[in-house]
Amino acid sequence: MRLCLVMSIYLLFFTTIRAQDMHIIQYAPSSENFANPERGFYYQDAPMWLDLDRVPQSADDLRDLRQAYHISMVRYYFLIDEFRDMPISDEALAYIQAQFDAVRDAGFKMIPRFAYNFPQGGEYPYQDPDAPLDRVLAHIQQLMPILRKNADVIAFMEIGFVGAWGEWHSSTNRLVDDDIGLTDASRAIIDALLSALPPERMIAMRYVLYKMELYGEAPLTSEQAFSGTAQARMGHHNDCFLASATNWGTYSEDASIRQQQKDFLRHDNLYLPQGGETCNIGEDAQPYVHCDNALQELAYLRFSTLNLDYHPDVLALWAEEGCYDEIAMRLGYRLRLIRAEIPRLAMRGNDLQMTITLQNDGFASPYNPRLFELILRASDGTVHRFALHQTHDPRRWSPDLGMIDISITITLPDDMPIGDYELLLNLPDPAPRLYDNPDYRIRFANTDVWEAETGFNRLLATITIE
Repeated sequence: MRLCLVMSIYLLFFTTIRAQDMHIIQYAPSSENFANPERGFYYQDAPMWLDLDRVPQSADDLRDLRQAYHISMVRYYFLIDEFRDMPISDEALAYIQAQFDAVRDAGFKMIPRFAYNFPQGGEYPYQDPDAPLDRVLAHIQQLMPILRKNADVIAFMEIGFVGAWGEWHSSTNRLVDDDIGLTDASRAIIDALLSALPPERMIAMRYVLYKMELYGEAPLTSEQAFSGTAQARMGHHNDCFLASATNWGTYSEDASIRQQQKDFLRHDNLYLPQGGETCNIGEDAQPYVHCDNALQELAYLRFSTLNLDYHPDVLALWAEEGCYDEIAMRLGYRLRLIRAEIPRLAMRGNDLQMTITLQNDGFASPYNPRLFELILRASDGTVHRFALHQTHDPRRWSPDLGMIDISITITLPDDMPIGDYELLLNLPDPAPRLYDNPDYRIRFANTDVWEAETGFNRLLATITIE
């Protein structure tokens, strides 16, 4: 008994010493909706419209949208109907580049789609013409320099080019066949677009059936994810989300096959973007479009983004039923700090160890490369950066994981000045032209941690280097 008493006193003593040597921080969650890179509702527009009518968007327009709707993305339709039988003109190419410039200036990212028509009426199959294969491939070659130059401000690219609205149906040139599915032309367009973009940038296919036809019925595995293969680079967009049992042809008429397709998406989208829009509030949609089911489907399918503008009646319904704000906050990732254990003292030349616990409250995870850094900032403002992304990849922080414990070990330089340092986390875009821009840094969903001027997240702790 005496031994037990001695051991208890011993453990209590060293537990007390340890608690005195450590910051134990609990972080308060925030209920604020705010813009974060590559996620959330997107604004849609068509700066190139039918019959040569071009309506440019300015950076100021986009900044106003960020302020009003807390968004960071825009989906631009580039309607190139006037070039079905000829190369894209230098003037049009310059205009497309100008739209990318505006997106960059505003701190946004773009979801581009190129299409040869935009039906204003009619019924499926639509008869508005697309272009023959050789013309499509030539146009992709023309667009390649623009796409590569601006890949850092492309969130992902919808494949487009084929059929009505570029949605891969109703192709008048049999670029895809509505009866048999993909054709040789389909595969040539996909290969050309993947080649036109750098390997770290993803494309999105309208129909999950086509991805399964291309790469098999097994979704991406953790080992295959982010590998740069074609399968690992093809995400999804559903442009009639919740419109009916089949989402108006997005999924199979057969209920069991339909569930298999959704299960495929659930696993595939652990590592890929899922975008789209709603398109119907009529009788077909009524069993599916209300808040309770919408929230379940968005979470199950891991939606990263949705159209802010369409369908307005569906969005109004969500606002009326009270789930619109939750959807706005949870589209994509929503990372929240929970707890941290951080030493109060450290010796230069030695290892500094700490633990941070966070959680992803969103529907999905980040899908593009993302840096992760620990910042030590001196009282004079000098910043020391320590890379953590080699061992901790934010793209792997799935909502499925619950609380995520991140153990951090860094080695302090031998010549690091002694003194007090504030600790911060930084999740910047790796692209050199975006790295220093706070608009492209991830903000945690906590109160009192975000620094808007730097884009850093304060850990609310200081450490003394001796």
